[in-house]
Amino acid sequence: MTDVLRIEHLSKTFPGQKALNDVDLSVAPGEVHALVGQNGSGKSTLIKILAGYHQPDDGATATVGGDPLTLGDGQAATDLGLRFVHQDLGLVGSLDTVENLALTTGFRTGFAGRIHWADERRSAVEALEALGITGFDVRAPISSLSPSQRTAVAIARALSNSEGCKLLILDEPTATLPDDDVKRLFDVIHRLKARGVAILYVSHHLDEVFELCDRVTVLRDACKIGTVDVRELNHQSLIELIVGHRIEHATSTAGSDTDDVVLSVRGLQGASVKAMDFDVMRGEIVGIAGITGSGREHVLGLLMGQQPRESGTVTVEGRSVPNYRPRGAMDAGMAFVPADRSVRGAIAPLSVRENMTVTGLERHTTRGRISRKGEVAEAASWVERLSIRLPSIESLIGLLSGGNQQKVMLAKALRLEPKLLLLDEPTQGIDVGAKDQIHRLVDDAAAAGVSTLVASTDTDELVRLCHRVIVMSEGRIATIFTGTDIVAPRIEHTQLQSSRSTS
Repeated sequence: MTDVLRIEHLSKTFPGQKALNDVDLSVAPGEVHALVGQNGSGKSTLIKILAGYHQPDDGATATVGGDPLTLGDGQAATDLGLRFVHQDLGLVGSLDTVENLALTTGFRTGFAGRIHWADERRSAVEALEALGITGFDVRAPISSLSPSQRTAVAIARALSNSEGCKLLILDEPTATLPDDDVKRLFDVIHRLKARGVAILYVSHHLDEVFELCDRVTVLRDACKIGTVDVRELNHQSLIELIVGHRIEHATSTAGSDTDDVVLSVRGLQGASVKAMDFDVMRGEIVGIAGITGSGREHVLGLLMGQQPRESGTVTVEGRSVPNYRPRGAMDAGMAFVPADRSVRGAIAPLSVRENMTVTGLERHTTRGRISRKGEVAEAASWVERLSIRLPSIESLIGLLSGGNQQKVMLAKALRLEPKLLLLDEPTQGIDVGAKDQIHRLVDDAAAAGVSTLVASTDTDELVRLCHRVIVMSEGRIATIFTGTDIVAPRIEHTQLQSSRSTS
């Protein structure tokens, strides 16, 4: 049987970096084929070459259904039936769903080239309903939609001409999706597989690999380690293939043994949060769990001043934190690592050094002049301390892998010597090795007395890190788990029961 996709001798070299080194890959008809590896292993580079964003080094060849594919030619990939949903989605925020779907298919027009808007809106709704996604206005700007809704639009756009689709490439499609939307996406994948459409599935979530995929190809340090039938693997053996060694999972630190309150929150209200009272002790790691819409996704933004509070008080070591003033929150001792680092965290045109030091240049400033020597030395020390892999501290941050970008965001926060660290989805979209490293950095910060709030949809992450876990529902605290009660099934069951009781 002819492979849907076959790639041979694929290499890609960037200045100072070998991103892919003589990689082969084949995907069979109707197969869901996982592509996994640590951040920086070459996964995204391979996908971008298929999509025509990057040109490969000389010597690479590829075929789609036996027909030659010119690698690095996006139109050739589309003509041969490759469809893509990229990690950054590639949507235009100022346009609505209808217009974003039309970016690939164009509009249907009538007399004098007039667009049939009613038909276009109806088609957009039908495309989303085919994914099981309902209930939002297709005329609203993409920038106003939730992450899960934006992901749904990107998938619907990729499948808008599914009859001509031979291979659907999904790059971290579930990174921002709640559980219900993940299940709907899985249903779509199963239907496409039954129709003979092959799927190349890139994910850091190994549970998804075992649930969905037939074979898995592992990349490490730009090289192909191997392609294995998923049935021949378990989680531990796949992790060892990905990172090259066995990871010993640490348990969370013992917890705060002090009554020293660092953060005090009373009557917090704003966005989807309706009423919230809680404290965080010195050196304590507190998790915030809840389905999308529970309020979990807005708590940290309200505390940090990225969103306005409607009411309530927030104090750090007794100092009042002003409403809707991020600078005031920083002055009070807060540091924030947002979930969407590409929009709210990293500054793409700046280097790693500049991104790391931009929030606190005053320590390197004398009489209005920045000491470049001091700034470089500090940035280099954080790179070493956090084991950030990069060609140079002067490299643009966008050239780093997701895991290394996240470490830069952590360095930017930790260098402020915060009393309270706010982490929103701290390991979203990063590999298992980098995830373990980031967890250990959070442990170290807690051991040094830094209090931490972690809002996460990754239940295992909350179990691993936290001394207490707050489960939210309908904008309020539903349950608080402590000690041995912090186990994944209890947290997930409580989230599910809370969502049912409010639906």
